[in-house]
Amino acid sequence: LAADGSGIYFTRRTRNTKAGRDFLEDFYFAEFHADSLKPAEKLAYPPGKEDDAGGLSISADGRIMFFTCCDRADSYGSCDLYFSEKTGNTWSVAKNMGRNINTENWDAQPSVSPDGKTLYFVSNRKGGKGGSDIWKTDRNPDGSWATTVNLDVPVNTSGNEMGPFIHYDNQTLYFSSSGHQGMGGADLFKSVRSGTSWKVPQNLGYPINSQADELVIVVN
Repeated sequence: LAADGSGIYFTRRTRNTKAGRDFLEDFYFAEFHADSLKPAEKLAYPPGKEDDAGGLSISADGRIMFFTCCDRADSYGSCDLYFSEKTGNTWSVAKNMGRNINTENWDAQPSVSPDGKTLYFVSNRKGGKGGSDIWKTDRNPDGSWATTVNLDVPVNTSGNEMGPFIHYDNQTLYFSSSGHQGMGGADLFKSVRSGTSWKVPQNLGYPINSQADELVIVVN
């Protein structure tokens, strides 16, 4: 969701066998109009983007975009986190977030805090609690990003934590987990920050969760 409520950004996968592959992934924006959405338009972004990018998260001021790219020449692993900055109406070429953030493992699903100072994401790197965990990195005063930190228990478990979304209150973290007690394979939960710690996650319950897998949620 755009922070100003103007519309939604999303990733669309389309078939394109002419390009020598089964699909392409691109970013789109659909503007809210009354109680509906206008037809989505493909973003003219970014120059040099590979055709396999998704899971974008945009800062509250709309100037920095974070997303996942896979199998790029400058990747450290299969999928890495990238960013692009907007100057005027032009987005910069996608840049890898660097070795402080990315590993030889899978690093994906970014969610930037409303103040732009913290980036949450998912990785199955070593040092976690389970299959995939939620990690974070804080932005330094010089604009660089600090070494990543595992959110640890009670958020992460021996199962898979996925799809983090930090709310605009900068205190509530929504995410999916197969490790916490739930109604199905993976349910949606929320945890509220108290100081520097996270409270025991709460299952969002029925009718949001079901016996199937719930993986992603975004809250306005």
